[in-house]
Amino acid sequence: MLKAKDEIIVDDEIVLKRFTHDVDQRKFNLIIENRDHLLPWLQWAKFYKDISDMERFTDSQIADFDAGHTLGYDIYHFGELVGSIDVHEISEANHYCYIGYWLDKKATGKGIMTRCAAKLTESCFKDLNMHRVSIDAAPENEASVAVAKRLNFKYEATLKEEQLLDNQWHDTVIYTKINPENML
Repeated sequence: MLKAKDEIIVDDEIVLKRFTHDVDQRKFNLIIENRDHLLPWLQWAKFYKDISDMERFTDSQIADFDAGHTLGYDIYHFGELVGSIDVHEISEANHYCYIGYWLDKKATGKGIMTRCAAKLTESCFKDLNMHRVSIDAAPENEASVAVAKRLNFKYEATLKEEQLLDNQWHDTVIYTKINPENML
């Protein structure tokens, strides 16, 4: 089973902390405030109707973290919650995983997500012994694709009409980084 860190210091501005119930209300409010910003790409945002939805999500994420299935972290910028990032679809047998993320619209354009994804990728390689880390997004989601490109993830594939977003099918592009030090 994977042994993930509960807290990852990204730099002197940003800390990643594993999901807890301590910030359920704040995270729920942040998702509601950013619903229009998130919905074009992250359909899960429409399912948060009240705080109990967030509490159930956090319960499942805590259990998944403890089991090593999904490693969810809240992003704190100068101590303020600004979004989340996670490691999911983890395959210990094949040493690969995916990173997913979202950010408060007010926190975009500051390099926060690029720094978080860089540090989490490093942690996947060094701490979790991953061989490959992937980021997937709709190709029209320019911000998410830009994070992958800035981190030198390489374009790997386009999955045709793979995501149903707002009742329309969208392609998904996959960008991957290979751990150069994990060559079995």
